Amino acid sequence: MLVLPVALGIACNQPAAEKTDAAGIPPMPKEIVDLTPTIGVDAPIRAVGHHFLKDFGYKDSTQFVNMVADTPFYAADSYLTLFNHVGPHHDPPNHVIKGAKSTDQIPLDKFYGKARVIDFRSKPKDQPLTVADFQDKGIQPGDIVIAFVGYTPPVGDSLPSYAYLSGDAAEFLAKLPVKAFATDMPSLGGIRNYYELSKQHVRGSDKFFPEHYAFLSREIPNIEGLVNLEAIVGKENIV
Repeated sequence: MLVLPVALGIACNQPAAEKTDAAGIPPMPKEIVDLTPTIGVDAPIRAVGHHFLKDFGYKDSTQFVNMVADTPFYAADSYLTLFNHVGPHHDPPNHVIKGAKSTDQIPLDKFYGKARVIDFRSKPKDQPLTVADFQDKGIQPGDIVIAFVGYTPPVGDSLPSYAYLSGDAAEFLAKLPVKAFATDMPSLGGIRNYYELSKQHVRGSDKFFPEHYAFLSREIPNIEGLVNLEAIVGKENIV
């Protein structure tokens, strides 16, 4: 499986008057907003908390290993080991589908386009966003949908809690089809709901991860773990 971290998430407030020039090149943006958190030793804990990491056998910290040489000259370097599924990252098809495409096989043009931000911060935590939540929002085929749920990391030893995407809603968006789906959720599905599915002995990616499967079986990118989405709520002409 290859799930590479997204180095930089940007949303550009494009000038409304002109979308592209004669060569089809978009104009320079009025504003660029960084949607990615900083990477530090505590990045995994800061994103999803110890409880989830412990239960799934993941490490609590990003590993930095300093390499220092004194002779024949002084030089300092570091190895950085990242957990590729904490913080901003792209889920490729082979994240949940064996033998499917990996991140390096997805064309870059699938990650660029007109974006529509939908503010779901008023939605209750640990409840799914349904098809009705996305209807009548003006979503058009080819849009990149950014779902902002206002995710905050867990405190203490609790599990992540947030409004998550239902399989039916993901199927609705995938059939439009949207170009990509992005969010501040740490996972499109509810982490607490995954625990319940495990207790019910649910098997198969299409049943355990229906919200992922709807997009990834169609090679529609989804991006998880974004931050700072409040900075682009209400903005127009976002790319």
